[in-house]
Amino acid sequence: MDLIEELMNATDLHFAKDGEGNEFGLRIWGRGEHLFFKENNRGLICSIDAVHSVIYTKSIKVWDNTGEKIGKKERLRISRLIEQYYKAFYNIEVVLDGI
Repeated sequence: MDLIEELMNATDLHFAKDGEGNEFGLRIWGRGEHLFFKENNRGLICSIDAVHSVIYTKSIKVWDNTGEKIGKKERLRISRLIEQYYKAFYNIEVVLDGI
């Protein structure tokens, strides 16, 4: 099983549901240099600096489990979702670098 598949099936993520029934999951991994983000059945890994609460938005390029490329508009949408749930789960202000 590869890393993205393992993360997609992980049960130890921070989970949330929005009012429309969409499911979101987050997990900081490694040494705080990467963040796994899951939206329903799609997942990606982006670069972060957990010590300084920075999400490097330009590292959001592709849904890693499907290979589907992420355009600029979708990157902004995903960045805002990560910011929202990162704040909710880790109770911290987040900096989006690259927008």
